[in-house]
Amino acid sequence: MSRLFAVMCILFVSINSAQAIECQTNMQGGNSHWAWRLIDGRQCWYKGASGMDKSLLHWSAAKDGPDKPGDTPEKPKAENAQVMSEAQKIPAELLMMLPIMPPQPTFEDRWRLR
Repeated sequence: MSRLFAVMCILFVSINSAQAIECQTNMQGGNSHWAWRLIDGRQCWYKGASGMDKSLLHWSAAKDGPDKPGDTPEKPKAENAQVMSEAQKIPAELLMMLPIMPPQPTFEDRWRLR
């Protein structure tokens, strides 16, 4: 029984890993048909028919960044940083418009009310 379970686990793992297709940065040589989908903001080239389900495509974990420095634009990163810094500042006018909440009772306050 345990051998059957072990064999089924191995087959299950191998079937799931066989379905995932690793993205390539460009078309590789060969006579097969190549198509691409936009995955994580980059063109993911793969062998096969067009319109493959995006959940079956993934970038290799070994590649942390783009192959070439010009593959991903740096401008959106700078804009994201600017938006994040602006999001942390709240104007005083808006703070004054917020309702004043009563202070939360401390543990000692709740204990005395018991």
